[in-house]
Amino acid sequence: MSKTIDAVLLAHKALPSTTLTDLLLVGPLDDATYRGFTLLDIDVVYTPSVPLGAVTFKARTGFEMSEMAASNDLSVDNAEANTLAPVAGFEAEGFTQAQIDAGALDKVRFVVLRVNYKDLTTGRSEVIAGGTIGEVRVKLGGLTVLELRSLSQLLKQSIVELDSITCRAKFGSQVGEERYPCGFDLTAEWVAGTITSVGGETDRQFADTSLAQADDYFAPGLVEMLTGDNAGQQVEVDTFAAGVVELRFPTVSPMQVGDTFRIRRQCSKRWTGHNSCETFWTTDKTLHFRGEPHIPIGQSDNLTTPGAGIPTS
Repeated sequence: MSKTIDAVLLAHKALPSTTLTDLLLVGPLDDATYRGFTLLDIDVVYTPSVPLGAVTFKARTGFEMSEMAASNDLSVDNAEANTLAPVAGFEAEGFTQAQIDAGALDKVRFVVLRVNYKDLTTGRSEVIAGGTIGEVRVKLGGLTVLELRSLSQLLKQSIVELDSITCRAKFGSQVGEERYPCGFDLTAEWVAGTITSVGGETDRQFADTSLAQADDYFAPGLVEMLTGDNAGQQVEVDTFAAGVVELRFPTVSPMQVGDTFRIRRQCSKRWTGHNSCETFWTTDKTLHFRGEPHIPIGQSDNLTTPGAGIPTS
């Protein structure tokens, strides 16, 4: 596949000796910031685009990209980039363990650029790779490994709608977020709280005496930790009774008394029942339910009976 390279940069690449280096730009993150890394042993200040402005690509954390696997059959281009974890006081130069645990890099965009560090004119770069961050691993010694997945991965995703008994929409999604959104406004659903005690499993059980809702009100539900070692994590609620919350999955770090959080109900994705579509849409739920709840299904006792589908006459 052909690509366009600035004429000046192309001429420089043809020289017997070059001053080329690669730059890795990751972002925007949840706080709208970007992270830049360079192969060079000194920082590189480069403007990838005029709207973005100048970005300082850091050499202290740096990066090294593996060989990229690519083909012409629309399979997903794949590579890995190794970068060092930032030292204390310079967290903005890389990705901390807390950010990785909180999912700050989930599906974040990236681009790898090749530039002449002796001529950093805006737009004078070659795009080596681009896409989204996949799996992130942390190796002993502080080495962070980022999986770089190309945009061709999107071509592998199904674009057809499949039938389902339950709702397929993301709870609370709005117009523009998906093709057929839920439409329910979650703003008033969130309830703020503070952990007053933790259970025997400090990474799954906690209590807040201010939560006076009825049992199972937040089940199914969602908890987002706001402060403490687990800040930024969202975990599904398994059970709720008398102010005691039990999470479906453990948090990365033990929860502690005083940690703040917010909690809300989660839709069960069912047509009727507890925390179902009818709970949140008392009228006109047919306009918001993205499923086919009345599809006939086989009787389970017949499906397991030998010869149940064979005519008797």
